[in-house]
Amino acid sequence: MTQKYILSFDCGTTAVKAVIINFEGQVICNAKAEYPLIQLHPGWAEQDPDQLWAAICETSKNAIIKANISPDQIIALVYAAPWKNIIPIDATGNVLRNSLIWMDARASAQAERLNQAAGFFVGTGQEYWPRLMWVKENEPEIWKKAEVIMGLNTYFKWKTTGQIATEPSDDFFHSSNPTLQATYNKIIKAAGLEEDLSKFPPMKPSTEEVGRTTIQAAKEMGLVQGIPVFGGFGDLPAITIGTGCCQENMVHIYFGTSSWLVDIIKNREDIEAPQYFTFNSQYEGAMFALQTGCFAFDWAVEQFYHTERNILGDGIFDFVNKDLASIPAGSDNLIATHWLNGELPPLSKNAKALFFNLTSNHDRRHMVHAVMESICYTHKRYLENYEKSVGKKLHSIRVVGGGAVSDLWMQMLADILQITVEVPQSPRYTGAMGTYYCAMVGLGYLENYDAIHDSVKIERTFKPRNENAAIYEKLYHIYLKLHPALYDLYCDINGVY
Repeated sequence: MTQKYILSFDCGTTAVKAVIINFEGQVICNAKAEYPLIQLHPGWAEQDPDQLWAAICETSKNAIIKANISPDQIIALVYAAPWKNIIPIDATGNVLRNSLIWMDARASAQAERLNQAAGFFVGTGQEYWPRLMWVKENEPEIWKKAEVIMGLNTYFKWKTTGQIATEPSDDFFHSSNPTLQATYNKIIKAAGLEEDLSKFPPMKPSTEEVGRTTIQAAKEMGLVQGIPVFGGFGDLPAITIGTGCCQENMVHIYFGTSSWLVDIIKNREDIEAPQYFTFNSQYEGAMFALQTGCFAFDWAVEQFYHTERNILGDGIFDFVNKDLASIPAGSDNLIATHWLNGELPPLSKNAKALFFNLTSNHDRRHMVHAVMESICYTHKRYLENYEKSVGKKLHSIRVVGGGAVSDLWMQMLADILQITVEVPQSPRYTGAMGTYYCAMVGLGYLENYDAIHDSVKIERTFKPRNENAAIYEKLYHIYLKLHPALYDLYCDINGVY
């Protein structure tokens, strides 16, 4: 009997992985392609949708070749992609401008007006609705021509099938939760978007078939016509499912380009979090997010190990981990901040990265080590906020993403959080595994996601070392004081946004 496979696309902020997975949940192979950020002004962040689609097609073809399988052995296709992209498409199918991605924070003036009009805090200039307002106000011709405004997951499905449908986590106009729908209605009215509702696509469940690969898409992707394409999700629920932490009150941390701590909840009233996302018709995710996670680590490696990176390629990360192994906890009292592109409250978008207490005794190893610690410090703050909200203390937490591959970083995280860190098998493929499970439910091979938690195998465990607790507790509290101490200076040099 011919083996069948699922083709899963895990799209991050700066790269996409096409992953071929068999029915036993084994990753057969993957192919990766990167795409650039376009940052025309401080606080702006765009991408060219055509470049992103080209990366999808490139990785699809390369994965098929690497797996040495026939395209007709692929029986399902599914996407996970970052949320809150704004891609306007005209009536003839032309993309009208670069996508404003989730990282874009240009709409501070619109956010201020929206918060006032709504009577409650909707968000900063990085939130979805203010950015829609910005396009409508500053690019009226584009807004008028836009027949539909898509998110990234919707765009990929449209390019693949010709059908237009969003999914629950990337829909900010419709909700099956009456309370959330009432909130959306208030925001839409306050934003002046009531007359534009027809521009936003209908929603289908993540596990529902949206359409099938067209002749054109099959040619571009190296596939065959007629493969079922399921709704998929944003990267947040995909990774949540891939960790197996997809039932109520389960928590995980993701170490990717951005980073976050997520708890699955029934109602938003259950926990106060900076952000939420729709998981499915029953549950939401309470999210404590870092705008800049491994992106800051990659930046530091590029700056301080540039020559070695050019020589070693992907081998640079093993090299850096070994080079940093002798640096003590606390980086000899050097503290870094990872806020290269600013951060969400209680930090701010106008805050930027720095090294605090740098001396001539420090070298590049200390600086990279301190950047890694800074991300852990922010997660410690979020974990404390989470534990305070729910009134309980965690004893262990699952961690996934590219950063979770590093034993050095995961031990550092365990030492700073002072709880056990569990890393599942193949932490880089967590998002792809989440989309795989989505397709398996859609195809009828799984009833739901309930059994996934126990099927996810823990590969590595890191126990907190008590001898590092005191130094990290001291530096953590200094780290917390940096933003309040510097906020006025950030406003002076960068303005308020």
